[in-house]
Amino acid sequence: MSFKNLPIARKLGLLLAFNTMIAVLVIASVFTIGTAFGRYTELEEQVASLAGMVGENTRAALAFNDPESARRTLLALHNKEEVAGAKLTDAQGVLFASATFPLAEDGEHQTLQFLLKLVSRESFTVSQPIQEGDQAIGHIELTVRMSAMWAELIRGLQWMAFIAIILSALAVYFGTRLHRFVTQPILGLAAVSHRVSREQDYSIRAEKLGNDEIGTLVDDFNRMLAEIETRDEALRRERASLGERVKRRTADLTEAMEEAKRANKVKSEFLSTVSHELRTPLTAIAGSIGLVAGGALGNLPAGISEMLQIADKNSQRLTFLINDLLDMEKLMAGKLHFALKVQPLMPILEQAIEENLSYAERFGVRYVINKTLEGVLVNVDGQRLQQVLANLLSNAAKFSHEGGQVEIQAQGDERTVRVDVIDHGTGIPAELHDRVFQKFFQADASDTRQKGGTGLGLAITRELVEHMGGQVGFESVEGEGSRFFFELPIWNSESSFMRLEPLEPQVPSTPRILVVEDDSEVSRVLSIMLSRAGYEVDVVASGSEALVRCHRGDYAAVTLDLVLPDISGLDVIQRLRKHAGTASLPIVVVAAEMEEGRRAAPNGLKGVHWLSKPIDQAQLISVLHSVCMRSFAGHKRVLHVEDDSEMHEAVRAMVGEQYDLELATTMREARARVALERFDVVLLDLTMSNESGWDLLPAIRAQQPDARVVVLSASQTSSEECARVDAVLNKAELSPRMLVEAMSRAESRPAALASLPASAEKELT
Repeated sequence: MSFKNLPIARKLGLLLAFNTMIAVLVIASVFTIGTAFGRYTELEEQVASLAGMVGENTRAALAFNDPESARRTLLALHNKEEVAGAKLTDAQGVLFASATFPLAEDGEHQTLQFLLKLVSRESFTVSQPIQEGDQAIGHIELTVRMSAMWAELIRGLQWMAFIAIILSALAVYFGTRLHRFVTQPILGLAAVSHRVSREQDYSIRAEKLGNDEIGTLVDDFNRMLAEIETRDEALRRERASLGERVKRRTADLTEAMEEAKRANKVKSEFLSTVSHELRTPLTAIAGSIGLVAGGALGNLPAGISEMLQIADKNSQRLTFLINDLLDMEKLMAGKLHFALKVQPLMPILEQAIEENLSYAERFGVRYVINKTLEGVLVNVDGQRLQQVLANLLSNAAKFSHEGGQVEIQAQGDERTVRVDVIDHGTGIPAELHDRVFQKFFQADASDTRQKGGTGLGLAITRELVEHMGGQVGFESVEGEGSRFFFELPIWNSESSFMRLEPLEPQVPSTPRILVVEDDSEVSRVLSIMLSRAGYEVDVVASGSEALVRCHRGDYAAVTLDLVLPDISGLDVIQRLRKHAGTASLPIVVVAAEMEEGRRAAPNGLKGVHWLSKPIDQAQLISVLHSVCMRSFAGHKRVLHVEDDSEMHEAVRAMVGEQYDLELATTMREARARVALERFDVVLLDLTMSNESGWDLLPAIRAQQPDARVVVLSASQTSSEECARVDAVLNKAELSPRMLVEAMSRAESRPAALASLPASAEKELT
């Protein structure tokens, strides 16, 4: 643990010990240096005095030239431990006598000598002249060793070190005993802060033990706690008051929400009632007026025809008003159902134009398609997209000048497709551009009376397009016209630009339609509409009778109301789908509660089309024309062996509902289905994830000898491989006509069916 993380008590003890040690070492150093200097000086003086005495004792030996006597005098110095040697020279400097005094060579002496070599001199020499009168007759020289002096000093240092250790230990001991006078206030303050933090109790106070700096810190800390306690208490009271206010507000809000729910429920019930009680009689009114005005009762006088046209125009205005109000309510409530499906764009656009031709004719306007974009697939609700197009086309027709034309353009890139509806009418003032998509907006209030409309169409259009992943916009110059457009993402941008060649629609010459409707007036109008369109019509008023007729009769399609006197229309649909003979019978729901019925219908219902009352005659005839063609063509079971789900969806969009298309994503699944089920056609992908599609061909030929095998390949195929199957198609060049023709056997293709009467068809102009 680092020093900064040690407790304060240990820090104080260590600091005391360190300071004591430093003080003792400094004192010892000063004492040692002083003692060494003094001892050296004293030794030098003693040796000088000794040299003088020896010189006096050897003067006679020098004078009488007696070296032996001089040597005995020098040897007398051996009792002096500090003298290492002595040397006597005559006046000419010639050695006269000498003596050396070595020390015992023990370990301590050797160690001391080694240390002296490192830090100081081992010895020093003292020389003095020997005088005879005024004349020097010789010199005495003593060599003094310093080891004794240093040994004495080292022993002193050892004692000093021992004393330093004792003193440091005493300092630590007394520091640990006495630190509480310093650390106790700090530790007490820390304990109080921890307790306050842990218990969130700001009424606790720290104890003050003195008036020093720590005492001042304790006073400031207690004042801070008092301030926090005051604020906390105020906050607690405010929180309690706020809680009461929130409870009251919540209760008020809950009551308001319940009231809003009740009001919304009343509104929904009212709209449901309006939907049924207004749409049903309006269907009979509008249908009857349309039939009479169309000549169902023969030629009429001009005055009556004019009145009928006025009635027909206003019944359509009322129909549009009801539809727009109900659609906007469902959009705002999130209840509008979207059945998204991958499908070609151009057929939807062409059908929308065809269904709105009669509306354009009322204003003397023509629809012209300037640009088309064949082969583009979009993931949309076809009915909702037609509603968007109908809103844009009807607005363009209304605000165009008589004799003018409305241009329709479809263009796009790899990611999006854009449809423009362009008129050359009055345009929209610039100051109103930001309000165009607001609900109930009208550039001129008189337009509502003169040309009809609720101001909801564009608001509904934007909501519908955005729900399908697109966006809406417009450009307009007052006096020059407007360009409204919407953009949608292209489904599967890499493969959606395939050539989609429309197949020629064919319908039976006299298909029979069963009309299931309990309102006699509406059923009468439907019967006349369908009869004039070339259909044979049977009418029943109950669900049970409809089930009996469907099981006994051979009907091309059924029109069905959802509200029947005995069982609901949804029950009729489910019972028909459960029976093998009627499982694929086309059903066209014609009901005021169409939207609610479509949401309540079980998922996966095939062959059911949904139309809302009041009935749009052109739309009803168009739907029946389509489903009758499919019904007479018959459904074949097709096994599509493909591990790319996007490619499967593209194929499904191309063949539509003419075939029962089923998917096998692995070779193992494909082998099992080929062995256990029967298929009319097998669409075979050659590049499966783990095997080649050719590996499945022997099993198909052995277990499905009558099945037609069509290979969908992304690469070139040799002529020998082509000979093994019925058809080989390149994925990059695939088109609906090419695919359908490859899937059909020449000998089993249905006979050409007659077209509907000309009176039921409308030509695109």
